[in-house]
Amino acid sequence: MRSEALSLICPPVRTNCYPDENPISYLVRLANLNKYPSYRWLLSGKGATTIDYELLYHTLWATEWTGYQQTLPELQEISSLPNIHLNASRLRYCPLCLQEEPYWRMGWQFKLAVACTRHQVWLHDLCPHCHGEQSFLKARENQSECFAHLGKAEALPAPPAIIHMQQFLEKGLLDQENQLSGTNHKLTILKRCELIVFVMKWLEVGEDSARPTRQKLQSVRDFQEQAIHCADALFSDPSGFWRYLQAIHLSRANNIGIQQTRLIYFYRQFFKEFSEPSFQPLRDIVESYAAMNLIRDITEKHTLFSPNAKKVQVWCSFQKACKTYDIASSMLSRAIIDKQVNAHYQGDKSYTKCSVYRPDLERILPHLRGLIPASDAAQILGVTKAQFYQLQNSGCFKFEVPPRKDYCSTWQYSKQELENLIENINRGSAPITSDCLTVSQIMQFHMRGAIEMPVLQLTKAILSGEVIVRKSVPDALKLRDLSIDLGEFKHWLNNLQPAPEYMSVTEAATVLEINEEFAYQLVNRGYLHHKMDSREAKVIFPDHIRQFRLEYVILSKLAEKSAMSSASIVERLEANEIFPVDHNDDGKLRQKLYTRADILKTSFFYIYVQYLPEQS
Repeated sequence: MRSEALSLICPPVRTNCYPDENPISYLVRLANLNKYPSYRWLLSGKGATTIDYELLYHTLWATEWTGYQQTLPELQEISSLPNIHLNASRLRYCPLCLQEEPYWRMGWQFKLAVACTRHQVWLHDLCPHCHGEQSFLKARENQSECFAHLGKAEALPAPPAIIHMQQFLEKGLLDQENQLSGTNHKLTILKRCELIVFVMKWLEVGEDSARPTRQKLQSVRDFQEQAIHCADALFSDPSGFWRYLQAIHLSRANNIGIQQTRLIYFYRQFFKEFSEPSFQPLRDIVESYAAMNLIRDITEKHTLFSPNAKKVQVWCSFQKACKTYDIASSMLSRAIIDKQVNAHYQGDKSYTKCSVYRPDLERILPHLRGLIPASDAAQILGVTKAQFYQLQNSGCFKFEVPPRKDYCSTWQYSKQELENLIENINRGSAPITSDCLTVSQIMQFHMRGAIEMPVLQLTKAILSGEVIVRKSVPDALKLRDLSIDLGEFKHWLNNLQPAPEYMSVTEAATVLEINEEFAYQLVNRGYLHHKMDSREAKVIFPDHIRQFRLEYVILSKLAEKSAMSSASIVERLEANEIFPVDHNDDGKLRQKLYTRADILKTSFFYIYVQYLPEQS
């Protein structure tokens, strides 16, 4: 209670207050009973000319004949709130309440008040007669006529979550399923207001802003939509607050940079303003969301987060990923280029930071650690080296890694994937028949010269179920030891339509939209991989094209995509010490060729390069 000496003058006609009556509402009713022109005629002393709900409440409570000693406990709590959370003189009302008893409830004076918990309808700010605001202080000639019309305003039902939010504001009531209901620390009315203001404020953040501006809570109609979203976040279901975090983090943001900065500002402010134990359930949700979506390392310096958040964070820096998972940086770089691991780049032309999506890395880590050469891969499958070459780059293997300088000198394959492939083939085998031959016998006596790439064709037929493999033992057999019914095989072979999936170097040049001479240069120098067919001719598979586009960028294509001249691009790249792949070679390529990894280091060209591999 403040020190101002304010007292209530005892009028000739007195009346008791209602249990939840606004102090000014009581004074106005008392003044009207005594025909006083203003309620201030009833007050004497310092503070009589200002609206101070706490001071007025204590003044009325100290006067026994007012009845304020028997009012509801929450009336004192609401009156004690700072003015920033209360409407001083602007009226907000429920028409159904006014029809029952024409006085002003203190719960309506919250700036955040939007609904009547008794009748479960939206509150009104405007008079249905004149469509203007009503005030305790600025009485107009037609005010009495307006007051008579307030109870006739349309009563519109409010959503359940809105009613729960109003109950929470006024009395701190919570459903059992609410995140805050399990705490033993009851929130003060001030912290309840601050929580609702904070949640509602962030719903108005602009698409190009990292944090919201100061919120102005005028009429219910102005912030009704934000109130609904706020109520859904805190009082609808256990997942509501998570959806709220997604909305303010991702919605209406110009770019990922704003999203990240916005998320950082949000969790810092939330943890700072709501540090009490009562808010720990919500803090846990904010921490979990940040750990999943923050594209930066959470280190020991980030004291707001628990040790568990640092362990479960789904994004981490490139350097931390290499150290944590004990993987070579060149191997991780290759996995990123091959799009096996999702990565995010941020920074400028002088410095670019790479973050790695840990679930992707953990998923392929067994494959990366179990990479084996083609000779070992052929042995696991049970085929010869010559037969295995037919399977290379055919789409049979997801983790096929071609040779690359400073990475690996030979083709590499995932041991785990190959073992799973043999296991799946054996699992789909049928009992042996009387007219069966092993795959090795089929290849030797019935397929030689019949079709191109016989091992590739037969393996794909087995994997697709067109040809059924058979065996008489439960043990897993290698491909050459499995059997095929001869009649079923001949039926499949007769129906097979030759449709080679490979192309010549000339055809590859057309696909890449380059001239034939440049295409042969790429093939002969190893930039565009190839195979040799049965006639010792160079053939290109679709995966070779895909691999080339994932690893390299042709200057002319980059110029076309960025709408810049080739000379300007070369000048920008050289300023960043990025040069063509043949920079140190005596014989130059017909066109300038860059590694995609080098171009991705430049923030300027990143947006253009990231889409080039998908071009057809």
